[in-house]
Amino acid sequence: MKKYLVNITDCVDIAAHELYAVLIREVENMPDVVVPPIIPISPEFSVINTNFAVRLMADSYPENSVLMTTINAEKTRPMNVIGRTQGRNIVFIGRNMGSFDWLTRDFGCAELYDLARHNSGGFISFAGKYTTAKLASAAARGVSLSELGDPIDPNSIVRMNLEKGTIVHIDNFGMMKFVGDLKPAETGNMFDVSINGIHIEAVYDPRMMSRATGRWVLFPGSSFGLYELGQARDLGAKKLGVKVGDVIVWSKK
Repeated sequence: MKKYLVNITDCVDIAAHELYAVLIREVENMPDVVVPPIIPISPEFSVINTNFAVRLMADSYPENSVLMTTINAEKTRPMNVIGRTQGRNIVFIGRNMGSFDWLTRDFGCAELYDLARHNSGGFISFAGKYTTAKLASAAARGVSLSELGDPIDPNSIVRMNLEKGTIVHIDNFGMMKFVGDLKPAETGNMFDVSINGIHIEAVYDPRMMSRATGRWVLFPGSSFGLYELGQARDLGAKKLGVKVGDVIVWSKK
C-alpha cells in the first residue's frame, strides 16, 4: 500500500523545490512512499488556511499518510511537534500554532511528541528543510514517533476558535469557503450579505453556475460541509479585496 508524504507550505518559490528535493532524497529507497507536489497555503503566513488545508488533505489522501506543514507566522517560534490521529492514522508534523486543530478535533489525537531535541544547538534557519522535512521522511519510512520526539499531552494541541462566517479558503476563482450553517435554506432564497462593510445580495442555489454571470450565490461547497460564497463565472473575492480570515455576515430576507 502506498504511503503519501505531503508537504503543506507557504514556501512556493525556489524553497518549495528545496523542500521537495529533501523529501524525495530521504525516501528514495522506499518505493512505496510517494511525495506529491506541494500543497500551497494562501495567503502567506495564514494559520487559518493551513488549518483548513491540513484537514482537507486528511480527507483527500489515503489513511497512513504523513502531513507536513512548513509555515511559521509567529514572532516567537512555536513548538515543533509530531503526532498521530486516532481516526485514519494520519501522521502530522509542524509548528503547534493551530494548524492541527481541525484535524484533531475531527479525528482525535492518539499521540503527540515535542521535537525540541532536534534544535538543541540553537536557532536553525529554514528548519522546515533541515529538521522538519527529515523527521517527516523518517516517519514515512516507518520510524516510530516515540523515537523522534519526547511525549507530551495530546491535549496540548493549540486550538483555534473561528467566528461564525470566517473565511478559511479562497480558490483561484474567488469562491470563499467559510464556517457556519445556512440552514434552513432552499433554492431561490435571498440573503443580505456583508463583508468588511461591503453589502451584497446573494441567492441560495446548490448549483451556482446556473445563475446569471456575475450573480452572487451562496451554495453548499465541496469540502466537508462548508458553504461557499461566490459569483457565477466571475472572480468574487478578488474583486472585493476579501481575504482569508475576513468574516461573512448573512441574514435571510
